[in-house]
Parts: sequence; C-alpha cells; structure tokens
Amino acid sequence: MKMRSFKIILFFSPLMLWAQSQYLPLDHWAYRFLERMQAKGMVSGMHFGVRPFARDQIAQWIVSMDSLLQKNPASLSEVEKRYLDRLKGEFWDELALSPVLVPSSEKEPHFYSWKKEHDIFHADVILGGHTIFKTPESPKSERKIYAPYYGGILRGNLWNIGFFSDTRIFSEWGTRKYIQNYRASKGYPKNAEKDSSRATWDVSNSYFTFRYKGFHFQYGRDAIQWGTFVRSGLMFSGLAPGMDLFKLEFRLRSTQFIWFHGELRSDYSHKWVSAHKLAFTPTRGIDLGFQEAVIYAKRGIELAYANPVLPFKVAEHTLGDRDNVVFGGDVNVYRFPPFRWYGEIFVDDLWAPWDIFSDYWGNKYAIAMGGLWVDPLRISNSSLRIEYTRVEPFVYTHTDSANVFEHYNFCLGSSLEPNSDQWTIQWEKWQNLFWRGILGWEMLRHGEGDRRRPHLPEDGEKKHFLGGIVETTHRLWAQIEYEPRRDWVFRMELAGVWKQNWDRIKGKNGRWIEWILGMSWNW
Repeated sequence: MKMRSFKIILFFSPLMLWAQSQYLPLDHWAYRFLERMQAKGMVSGMHFGVRPFARDQIAQWIVSMDSLLQKNPASLSEVEKRYLDRLKGEFWDELALSPVLVPSSEKEPHFYSWKKEHDIFHADVILGGHTIFKTPESPKSERKIYAPYYGGILRGNLWNIGFFSDTRIFSEWGTRKYIQNYRASKGYPKNAEKDSSRATWDVSNSYFTFRYKGFHFQYGRDAIQWGTFVRSGLMFSGLAPGMDLFKLEFRLRSTQFIWFHGELRSDYSHKWVSAHKLAFTPTRGIDLGFQEAVIYAKRGIELAYANPVLPFKVAEHTLGDRDNVVFGGDVNVYRFPPFRWYGEIFVDDLWAPWDIFSDYWGNKYAIAMGGLWVDPLRISNSSLRIEYTRVEPFVYTHTDSANVFEHYNFCLGSSLEPNSDQWTIQWEKWQNLFWRGILGWEMLRHGEGDRRRPHLPEDGEKKHFLGGIVETTHRLWAQIEYEPRRDWVFRMELAGVWKQNWDRIKGKNGRWIEWILGMSWNW
C-alpha cells in the first residue's frame, strides 16, 4: 500500500505537467460515465461546467477512482467496474506511468500506432451514419433521410507538441431538397447536386496543444461546452460547429481559469467571440463557475478582448458600447451521493440588475436546472434525470444583427429559441458492456420571436413569456445501443411526436412516429 501511494504521488507530481495532452471530444461516452462516477462520490475536483476535458486530467481522475475502488471494492457494481476498465483502456497512454493496472484486453485498438520514448502517434478509421424514417403525418421533406459519413482521427505527441485531428466527410439524401449554399447565415456550407437530391460536406476539428507547467495552450479548430448540463449549455452548448480559436487554461488545485478567442462565421467579413471563465470548488462536493463572453463584428481583433483578465463589460464601455457582452454562472452539487444537482443562469445585456426577474424586456436571461439520481429505487446500473430550461424573450438577440449569438445559423448557447421552455425526463440503463437503453420524454413550448428578431419599439417595455400563439411539442422516445465489438455501436430509436399549434398556427395539430437507425465504427 505504501508503494502504491508513492506511485500515485509521483504520478501527480509537477513532472507530469510537461506532458502534452489533447482534449476528449464532446460526444465521447466517457462524459456520461464520469458524471455517474461524480454523482456516486468517486470523483472530486472535476468541473463539469468546463468541457472538453484534457486527456491527462481524465487520467488523474481514473487514478483516484481506482484507488478508491481498491479501498472499497463494493463501491462500484460489476458492470461499472467493467466500464472503468474500458475507460482505463481508452487512456492507457496517459496511465503508463501510473500505478493503475490496465487490462491488456481493454487497451484501445488503433488502425495504426507508433511510439518512441515520449513521442506517440495513433491513426483511426471511422465510419458511420444514420437513417431516419417518419410516418406520412410528418413534414413531407423530413420523412426519409439517409446520412452516412466516413473519415479518420489522428492523435499524438511529437517533439513536446500535442495534436489532434478528427476529419469526416458527410453525405445526405432523401426527401429533402438541397441548395448549393455558402452564406453562413443559411447554415454550414454544403455542396449540392444539380437536381438538389443530394448534399455533401466535410467537417474537421483539428488543433495543436502545448502545456508548460500549469498552463495549457490550444490553437486550431474545436468545439466548446460550458455549463453543467451533459448535452447542452446556455452560453456555449457545444452544439454549433467547431470554431477557429486560441485557448488558454490554467489550473491550480481545485481552481481553473479558461480564456479563448475565436472566429465565428456569418455574412459579415469579421465576427469574433472572446470568453473567460473561473471555476472553483468552495467546499467539498460543490463546484461554482462564473463566465463572461463578448460577440463583436465588422472589424479586426480588438486587443482589449484578447486580454484574458480584462472584464469585457469594461472593455465594451471603452470601445463605444456597440458589442454584445453576456454573463453566466453555473453550480454543480454532488455532496450527497448518489445525487447530483446542477443549474445555470445566462444574462444577456442586463439593463436593470436590481430587478433582474421583472417583466422589463431589457432584462434578458435564461435559466436551467436539473438533477441526476444514480441507481434510483435500487435499480442498479441505471439513472434518472429531470431537467428544465427556460429562455426568456429576446435572449441571444442584438440590435446589431452582426452581433447575434450564433455561429453559422447555430446558436452558440441553447438549442431553444427565445421565448421558450423545455422539460426533460430521462431514465438510462447500462445493462452491460454490450447493451444500453434510454427512455425519455420531452415537452417544448415556444412563443413568438427568434434570436434574429431583436426588440422593436412597437413591442413595448414589457416582455411576455410564452406570448403570442404557443407551439407545444411532446416527444416520447426509446433508444437502444448495442456494441457487439469495442467502438462498433448500433443504435435504434423509436419516438412518438405530438404537436399543438404546429408552426405557431392556431389549431394546426399533428402527430407522427419516428424511427432512427444509426451506426458508428472506430477502427
């Protein structure tokens, strides 16, 4: 035991800070597992409101989980132990100097690997896609969609520089009509066939990383997700395509500071975003985060916004009050296993902070809250999640259309439009390494307005949440995942959809069934 403790101390020593590390993609299954481990009290110091996580940081959490498991083998179920072993295999490079024993059968396979001393190179081939079928009551253009993709992933460390590249080529055809488009406000650029029957496009998140002592630098194209929700976020949800950015992170014990400056795509010649966040743990089992961001456009980079520690609201005042500065905060409470409670607030152009929750239209904010219960009612290897999100009218809008809170035609924050709210209930079961299942229900309500329509004088001084004709959408769904071999996953989802006041037309209702088949393979 003493030797093991010594190895753990050595692994966490400052020498490890010289190692370069890439970030784990936001769609990786490890995030769901790590959230579960945090709710069970197996992980501390993990700021879920700052993602993606660095691979070497995840390796340190694996060492901590393994140490706790050695002390109390009953803390995890047999299925959870299998997933922990698989997670070890995903990070066997980073765990090479740790006391953790990685089963040889669980080491992540690669299409090609090369290693020499501290230099590492891995190459993977990826294939996948999905098919969507909807019954005739659904919109005609959405009834049949085929969307395959193929590509490759390169990852490694060479000459003290880390690198990562995930490049994929997509194709889509079916009942939709596709138009050749290179206007960013219309969406991600796609090449369309002459008869509009098919579209193709390519996506790549690629970057370099460098770590020196406590500082972690990143340059390239990547996605950002800030917030304590697994699949979303009010400021940066990770749902928009990756952006070209320069990012700086600094971590000292349980405190983490992040800043980045990125370029957004719009119909204007230049559009930029800069953001910084402070995340910390004031007491055991509670994480807090405070962040600020600014959108500015139609000019070059402002050095004031490229200053990581300068408050952007102050900078905006000195630059003429013409930009879009937003604030946010999040909380993550996991002090009482097996529960996790979390919430976020997003404040957009707050005009009257002393009365933030009034009906004055200038107080634009969004809130989200949720909870996770692991192994509810002693049903092992399962979890129950309840979430609520509310986006007030005129959130994400701006009087200058260049400063709307979006990248291409994707909102940087929530997928909900202004003047909307959503309830989500979800039960998930991890049966074993091969089978996983999810049952879910969602209710989405949306009133008048969207993020490209700012407040106008004729709207008056008061806002009306869910004002106008409200479209209500219910979706009840079930998903099954089957993984016959490692990193070869089949998905099937069956959903029923009910709409009231469809397209915000009074009395127009509809219902249909959706069937989604998907496959992903990382070779």
